[in-house]
Amino acid sequence: MYNDLTFQINHCLFTVFNKLKNLWNENVYEEALQLELAAQDLKAECQKKFEVFYIDKRVGLYAIDILVEELVILELKAVPQVLPIHQAQLISYLKGYSKPIGILANFGEKSLYHQTIPNKLAQKTPLRDAFDFSKVQLKSKEEIKDLLLMANKILVTLGVGYFHQIYRRAFYYELKMAKIDFEVIKKMTAVYDNHILDTKEVILFILGDLLLSVLAVKTLDEIILSRFANQIKYFDCKRGLIFNFNRIHLDYRYLENL
Repeated sequence: MYNDLTFQINHCLFTVFNKLKNLWNENVYEEALQLELAAQDLKAECQKKFEVFYIDKRVGLYAIDILVEELVILELKAVPQVLPIHQAQLISYLKGYSKPIGILANFGEKSLYHQTIPNKLAQKTPLRDAFDFSKVQLKSKEEIKDLLLMANKILVTLGVGYFHQIYRRAFYYELKMAKIDFEVIKKMTAVYDNHILDTKEVILFILGDLLLSVLAVKTLDEIILSRFANQIKYFDCKRGLIFNFNRIHLDYRYLENL
């Protein structure tokens, strides 16, 4: 149905790549592509914002790279290799913005990579639900079962590719719907010898003796986990559960007995 339009867009992608090659950052290709699309009389809106909903709750705004003719979402990359998470991101945006088709383009490889992805309306979620609680290898897993299932529901429903705060708001609504008692922590204060040195903004949840953190990062590396362990101690919690929603499968760490 959109073959002519996607053909025109792909022609623009190749034109930009042939002129700029694989030398630049993503923002350079975005600006060049906007110019090329305009030269071909195609309406292109960069960093177009749309409202993101989790079930029936508005959880924030997100901006896509380029929207062409109010129909096609262009997701641009300048990375050595396209990964499944990049495809999952575009599927998330198609679902979240209710657009019929998207194109994933990567300018970072030896030759231009481009993939056209339709929005399959019959596809209820952007990700496949592959989480199996029975395979969780934790002695205390029953204590966090509801939170794990909750997080997996959020991941499968929203997909990947959004900011931290969107997943945090979705988690907030899930906790509310489950009628779980919790407290939202919005700041930490550095105190040294009774002197206040600084205050920083954070968004964390406290559920009894458990500190819950919701992130969307490349990986839960040693630094992130070390800081989280120190946050658990700072708030006098006994346990901590941290989720990373920048993965196509549920990614979490459970810290206890610190």
